[in-house]
Amino acid sequence: MIVKSQTNKELDSILQEYTNNGKLPCALGAVINKDNGLLYVGSSGLKDIENNDSLIDNDATLAFFSCSKSITTTALLQLIEKGLIKSIDDPVENYVKNIKDVNIINGFDENNKPILTKPKTKPTLRHLLTHTSGFAYSFFNYHYKTLQDSTGIPNILNSTWDDFNTPLTFEPGTKWHYGAGIDWVGKVIYDVTNMSLGDYCKENIFNKLNAPSLTFERSKDQINNTIELHQRNIENPIELKLLKNILPEKAEFHAGGHGCFGTITDFMKFLEIFLHEGKCPETGFQILKPETIENYSFKNLLPENVFIKSTLDYSDANLSNKIDFEKIPDNLQGWTSSFHKIDCPLPTGRGKSYSWAGLPNLYYWIDIDNGIIGMWATQVFPFMDIDSLECFNKFETAVYQNFL
Repeated sequence: MIVKSQTNKELDSILQEYTNNGKLPCALGAVINKDNGLLYVGSSGLKDIENNDSLIDNDATLAFFSCSKSITTTALLQLIEKGLIKSIDDPVENYVKNIKDVNIINGFDENNKPILTKPKTKPTLRHLLTHTSGFAYSFFNYHYKTLQDSTGIPNILNSTWDDFNTPLTFEPGTKWHYGAGIDWVGKVIYDVTNMSLGDYCKENIFNKLNAPSLTFERSKDQINNTIELHQRNIENPIELKLLKNILPEKAEFHAGGHGCFGTITDFMKFLEIFLHEGKCPETGFQILKPETIENYSFKNLLPENVFIKSTLDYSDANLSNKIDFEKIPDNLQGWTSSFHKIDCPLPTGRGKSYSWAGLPNLYYWIDIDNGIIGMWATQVFPFMDIDSLECFNKFETAVYQNFL
């Protein structure tokens, strides 16, 4: 392991700047490179802004939210390797029968009842993996938000199957719109293996990574060590509010799209396999075959003539700010089985990369050309929070200034 004390102090100071001035309740960061493994892990701030004794450390439990998706999709790719799933172009109904009953929502009638029609195209596993199935989220889609406001469903934080068994918002395969497709992937894994997503991942991924904190069902000790979620006041951005116990202690349904918890260090062990052709360098276990990484994890799998566009509705300002994907040209970005694929360098120093994020402002990237993986995290809504993005960008820039 490379030890660069000055670099560690610089990265520490970036995290501390935003927690000491009260802009963020906490901030965590970690960096791995291909040749030397973990170069840096650090944390600053509080797990609970109402408790000054709740100092955070590197072993605090994070709710990963959509960072969970790459774990779930990796589990699905293992089932393809095992021959339990034939092709990502298989209809989902081959594995989860009740998707046959899913309709498309086209609006609402005068009684505020949803207007539903049958899809002409059967959603496939490719559609689920690439967010082209038509499933959405209430904070990115006005139809889903109207449904949630009138019925209470979908509310993904409840982690019940009913909150994901929802209508499509467009004809499968016709456009990209980020949503709950990976939760359906988790249901596929459950129905194919007859194991909960958490049990499957523990046996086939987490244990083989020696990453014991990663879980879809927290222990009592983990619950007590979990960083609380916080909300920025959108009317008064300097104000942060504690959101106590809004996640269930025991999830009824293991949500593949957002339900994983653990430490930042253990999550980095998972990401590290993508620098080593699917092998965990610590344990030697092959989590995915090299050809699976090449053909699925790193390959743009979007349907033909479908591109990533800024089509996400600004439907719940408390959970997400507006998101702009169009700063990157269509031909320089795509979606793999697991990641947002960016085929151009970024101003921070990052090269071509595979990346994604979590709703309470967690961000990670995999830079194959430079052999670097980084993660920055806090637990604050809404997504794309300005202070979070500032701290994250400073952190990533410092990583490349010091570790290249």
